[in-house]
Amino acid sequence: MLRDLRSHALAPLAVLACALASLALVACGADEVTPVPVATSTAAASAASATPKPALAKVTFMAGFRPQANLPFVAAYVAKEKGFFTDENLEVDIRHASGADEHLKLLLEGSIQFTTGTAAQALRRSSDGLPVVAVALYGQRGDQGYVARADSGIKTPKDLKGRTIGFKSGVVPAELDGLLASGGLKREDVKLISVGFDVRAFIEKQVEVYPVFLSNEPYAIRKAGVEINVIDPADFAVPTLGLTTLVNSELLTKDPALVERYLRATLRATLWIQSHQDEAVQVVLKYAPGADAAQQRHLLDQDLATAKRADGIGRSSKEQWQGLADTLLKYAVLTKAPDVSKAYDNRLVDGLYARGEIK
Repeated sequence: MLRDLRSHALAPLAVLACALASLALVACGADEVTPVPVATSTAAASAASATPKPALAKVTFMAGFRPQANLPFVAAYVAKEKGFFTDENLEVDIRHASGADEHLKLLLEGSIQFTTGTAAQALRRSSDGLPVVAVALYGQRGDQGYVARADSGIKTPKDLKGRTIGFKSGVVPAELDGLLASGGLKREDVKLISVGFDVRAFIEKQVEVYPVFLSNEPYAIRKAGVEINVIDPADFAVPTLGLTTLVNSELLTKDPALVERYLRATLRATLWIQSHQDEAVQVVLKYAPGADAAQQRHLLDQDLATAKRADGIGRSSKEQWQGLADTLLKYAVLTKAPDVSKAYDNRLVDGLYARGEIK
């Protein structure tokens, strides 16, 4: 976080390779999410009719990747389609990033108001002195993991000794260093190969261990008939966190009420999604026509599971952020110790829960 391929399996696996090369560019084992009832948008609006609406605000949300069922993406889709944004008098233009870090660049420019990014991205930008802050944490654990063929004998970090391991991004990620350390290993104990985003490196056995996005790639590999073991660094005490809602800290300072309106709408949408997964997938398909509904449902279910926390979806603790920051610093992803309080701000989400506006 490996049975020989016979000729009759090559065709479907070639198709898989093409599909996963695209899937692997995604924008992050938990208990099943218990559905939470939530008032319909119309009923909630009626109950709040005595309170004057704020002035209409036009904002842009840019998802960090193409349309798909990552939870903070779906929350925005549902908030728009089911009227939660309307309840906040928000007119939201939903867009999707078309290139690497486009959404973060536009956020810094002030061209968009809301986007998504991993907690690690928030920490890196903040550490560099850039005004990027996470105002809600959806991924209570990270989405980066590893797979090996089921017959490889690779199930735990200790089993990685002497094995060939792929990594995607051109640099060895902190999660892999942490995973090796949890098994008493170092980089020198394994063979590391940069494989990019091409699953053929795994299919053709160029590597024994392949890096995956846990929310969708293991599903696709298994669907193609390849039995695998999945290794999630979070299962071995490696600090990881996933997707967040990001804003420019200047907007948060200047207009916190606007940010709160967006968060209220998307968190209400998230509660609706918990008890309407099938309908939520249909909303996703409106934004992602032609996508595989079963795969989108699987992705949504995985994201709902990793978002779950006892005190409410979207919340986080300083300990979580500090643990991740320490890991990134230890393995040189960060060059200096960040002030984690500048990378995230819980106050608005905590306030929504404290006042009972999100239940």
